[in-house]
Amino acid sequence: MSLLKNIKILDLTRFVAGPHCALVLSDLGAEIIKIEKPKNGDDLRIIGPKISNISLWAAVLNRGKKSFSLDLKSKEGRKIFLELVKSADVILENFRPGVMEKLKLDWKTIHKINNKVIMARISGYGQNDSTISRQAFDATVQAETGYMNISGHDNKPTMIGTVFLDYTTGLNTAIGILAALNSRNISGKGELIETSLVSSALSLSMGAVPDFYLNKKDFGKNGNSDRFSSPSNTYKAKDGFIHIMAGSDDRFNGLANAMDKRELTISKFYNTPQKRIKNQKKIDRIVNNWTKKITIKEISKMLSKNNVPWGKVNKFSEFLKTKTAKSFITSGIVGNRNIKVPECAIRVINKKGKKKSIVPELGQDNYKILKSLGYSEKDINYFKKKNII
Repeated sequence: MSLLKNIKILDLTRFVAGPHCALVLSDLGAEIIKIEKPKNGDDLRIIGPKISNISLWAAVLNRGKKSFSLDLKSKEGRKIFLELVKSADVILENFRPGVMEKLKLDWKTIHKINNKVIMARISGYGQNDSTISRQAFDATVQAETGYMNISGHDNKPTMIGTVFLDYTTGLNTAIGILAALNSRNISGKGELIETSLVSSALSLSMGAVPDFYLNKKDFGKNGNSDRFSSPSNTYKAKDGFIHIMAGSDDRFNGLANAMDKRELTISKFYNTPQKRIKNQKKIDRIVNNWTKKITIKEISKMLSKNNVPWGKVNKFSEFLKTKTAKSFITSGIVGNRNIKVPECAIRVINKKGKKKSIVPELGQDNYKILKSLGYSEKDINYFKKKNII
C-alpha cells in the first residue's frame, strides 16, 4: 500500500516550487489533480527542450499526475472547482498573494465547504507582506536574499546553477502538508499552511542570521572552501579536479598520512582546527602541491584508505553514466515515448506501490473527472465550447 493512498490533492500550482511539492506527494501515493489553464496549461510546458510538444522539465514535474484544464476565472469553472473541493484532502496553490481571494477561493470559503481540507499556499515573500505582492522567481529571490553574493569566486553576483529555492520551498511545503494531515487525524479539521521562497532562503543560511545580529558580519563569498573547516576545498589533480573535506582532526590526520606528511599534524600552524582556518591559504597550497602531481584515481585510493571524504569533480553528464546515478533513475512515458527521469528521492523500503510513469497531456483527464462529479456529456461539450475546460 502507498503511504498516501486515498489522499486527493488539487494542485493549482505552476512553474517549479508547487509542482515539485506535488510530485513528491504523488510519488508517495497521493492522487494529484493538476488544474491548468485551458489551451496553454502550465507555463512550464513550453520552457526548454521538448519531447512530443511538452518540455522535459514539465515532463519530470508532471509525471504521474492527472491533468484537468479549467478556467477558474469563469463562474462555471469556479463552481466545478468547488465541487472538487468537497472530496479533496489538500489544495495547493502558488499564485501571487490576493489572487485566490479575487477568485473567491479564499481559505474562509474553502474551509466552509470542506472543513477537513488542508490548504497550502506558496509565495515569494509571504502572504502577509502587503508591500510585496509582485511575482517572484527563484533567481530574483536569490538576488534579493543575498545568495548571489555568497556564490562564485569573484566580486560579480553569481546565481546558483539551479532553482534551489524553488525545490527547497517545494520540500518545505510537502513537509507542512504531511504535518497538517497528521494533525487532521487527531483533530478532524484541516489547516491553512504557508511557505515562501524568502523563508526557505533564510532557513538555509546556517548561522548567518545570528552572526549578523550579534557580530555585524555579512554572509559573503567563500569560493569552494568550507567556511568553518580547513583543509576543505577543491584541488587540481594531474587529470582533473577533486574536492577534499579534511577539516576535523581525525580527517586531517588521515590526509596527512595519505600525503606522507605526518609532521603537519604536530605543526604549530596546523595542529588545531582553529589554526588551520587561520592558515587556510598555506595548508591549501600544501594539499594542492600534492594533488597536482598525481591522478584522481591515485588520490582517491589513498584518501579512502585513510577515511578522508573526497569527490571527483564531474560534469553532470559524467555523473549520469555512473552506477550510483543509474540506481536513482526511473522511466517516464510521454505519448508513446519512454524517457529517463529522476525517481522520487524518498524510498519506502518493503512497500511496493505502482510506479507512476505517465506524463499527462493538457486536459487528459477532463472527461473522467467531470463524469465523476456527475456532469453529463452535454455539460462537458458545453464546457469545451465555452473554453471553460
